[in-house]
Amino acid sequence: MKIAIFLLALVGLATATQVAETFADRSISSAAVEAIEGIRDQMPCGFPGVGLPPLAPLKIPHKEVNIDTDALQLQGVVENFRLNGLDDFDIDEMKINAVTSKVNFLFTFRNVNVDTQYDLRLLLKKAGFTINLVGSGPAKFAVKNISVQGVVKYSLGILTGKLKLKTLEIRTHIGDVESDIEGIMGEGDINEKLNEYLAEIVEVAVNDNEDLITETIESLAVPKVNSVLGDMSLADVIAAVGGNSDEKDKCIPPTY
Repeated sequence: MKIAIFLLALVGLATATQVAETFADRSISSAAVEAIEGIRDQMPCGFPGVGLPPLAPLKIPHKEVNIDTDALQLQGVVENFRLNGLDDFDIDEMKINAVTSKVNFLFTFRNVNVDTQYDLRLLLKKAGFTINLVGSGPAKFAVKNISVQGVVKYSLGILTGKLKLKTLEIRTHIGDVESDIEGIMGEGDINEKLNEYLAEIVEVAVNDNEDLITETIESLAVPKVNSVLGDMSLADVIAAVGGNSDEKDKCIPPTY
């Protein structure tokens, strides 16, 4: 969640930085595109200034899973988690109105995918028994052609230089979903059918609930992003995410 929220903040930060500067030979929008492209290029190296590790890919060697709700309990471990494709996106639209402090954008992520090893057990509390619905084994999951369209409204203190997000409206739509998770209730035809159902469920859940997702993102992200920004000035934020692209060293991704 922290990483996802910070990525949302970067949209506002990268665009808002352009409002405070004067550009003689390029538009504010094109300068914002250049800034976001710089952030994309930096993602394989992470953002040490704000404590973010490399994001392309994002690797988690080991993660304990313990989700406990009124309806279910999910426990187990995820090993060698790898999230790919966060830097594989196009900037299809970027329009900034410096007068109204409003940004319209459209990004398309080509292929965001996960591969990992898992060992999980699902307890359905209301049913009163444990069902081996998830199981264990290697897992691959991919979501392709994700469109992320949104509007950011922000405020930038003239005297303080502090940035604050006012509203964040994001609508998402996904294309193809591919699921290849081994070990779901055994192997063979049952496992294959369950993967097909899972891919269909994810696609329908996202594309048929765009309004709910939009409302949820805004209610969660705006206060959290502003909390992350805190008392940081705009100069602090720019320095944290990489500073001037003309001065910083080129990102050389770690090899481990």
